[in-house]
Amino acid sequence: MKLNDEQIVSDANELAREFYLAHGYQVPSSFCFYMSKHPQEQLMWRLACLAYERLRDTPVDDALANISE
Repeated sequence: MKLNDEQIVSDANELAREFYLAHGYQVPSSFCFYMSKHPQEQLMWRLACLAYERLRDTPVDDALANISE
């Protein structure tokens, strides 16, 4: 099943949320890691993007750029 750009970004954001939780931090389900300026939260986003791209062969940054336009 091919995901649309919003679904890709949402999946990566959820993955970042899980990584953050593994570090002992919790954020609301509406939190957008890709909008955060906090270094730790930015790192969770980058790690999620790397993992997502590696596993799904789908560039998250491209999907994010498409929905940001």
